[in-house]
Formats: sequence, C-alpha cells, structure tokens
Amino acid sequence: MAHGKATQIPEVLVNTAVVAEVLGVSRRRVSQLVVEGVLPAPVAHRYDALRCGQRYIAYQRRNSERQGGSNTEDLKKSRADLLKAQKRNADLAYRKQIGELLDIEDVQTVVNEGAAIFVGQKRAMGSRLAGQLAGMTNPTAIMKLLNKENDAILLELSKKLSALADRANG
Repeated sequence: MAHGKATQIPEVLVNTAVVAEVLGVSRRRVSQLVVEGVLPAPVAHRYDALRCGQRYIAYQRRNSERQGGSNTEDLKKSRADLLKAQKRNADLAYRKQIGELLDIEDVQTVVNEGAAIFVGQKRAMGSRLAGQLAGMTNPTAIMKLLNKENDAILLELSKKLSALADRANG
C-alpha cells in the first residue's frame, strides 16, 4: 500500500512455464506446489501470476522460519521474483489493453468459427456447382469455375474472420 491506498494490479493469467520461470523452479515443481496446496490450482490451465508469487513468498517465509530463523537471501529473492511477476502482469495487462495481445479464448473462438465456416462452405460447394459442372467438358472452364468458387469462399471467410476478430477485440 502506498499512502493508505491499495494498489490495484490487474489479474493476469499465465501458463505453467511462466510461473516456473518467475518462481525459479521447474514446471514439475509448480505442479508439486499446487498438489501441496502452496500455489492456487490453475483454472483452464492458467495461473494467477500475482497470487502464485504471493503464496510462494509466504511458503518460503514459513520454510525459513522452520529452519531456525529468517533466511534473508531467500526472502530477498522471493520478493524480487514477486516484483518481477508484478511487472510482467502489468506489462501483459497493458499490452492486452492496447491490443498487442489477445486472450487465448478469443483466438480459439475466431479460429474455430473460421474453420467451421470454411468447412461448411467447401462441403456445400459440390451441391452448388453440380448443375453447372454436369454439362461442362472443357477442363479450363471447369478449373475457372472451381477457382471462382474457391475465391468467393475465401473472400467470405476473410470477411467473417475480420468481423469475429473485431468482436473478440471488443
């Protein structure tokens, strides 16, 4: 707290690799710390980086006290790691705010909906073109018709993906 006001740090969810890097432990150790109840369990494979840092410092402090006193170097390292995590959280939140980063869920939604559009359009192409293709014998004309249809599908997909991306960006 600075001057009696709590600093509000935005929640930033990160993967196991980031938690391990910030805490200076292996990914396996992160999983062990979750099982031991030291770190909060991830939600959808994502950890709240700030809470992980805070809980890890408390864990280090308890271990240090059990060993007969305060291990100043461990506490300093833990505090430095927490500050590093807070800085990273703030940086990620800012980059998300200015549109440099997207939530993985938004990206997955756009990709999944785009794939569904593409597959649906490609599957329907046969029934749309069957009548025209039935009487055609010129390979060049057939290729032109198929290319024209593919271009129309890709244009439609591009428009829909742009609209989905705009919606995901808020």
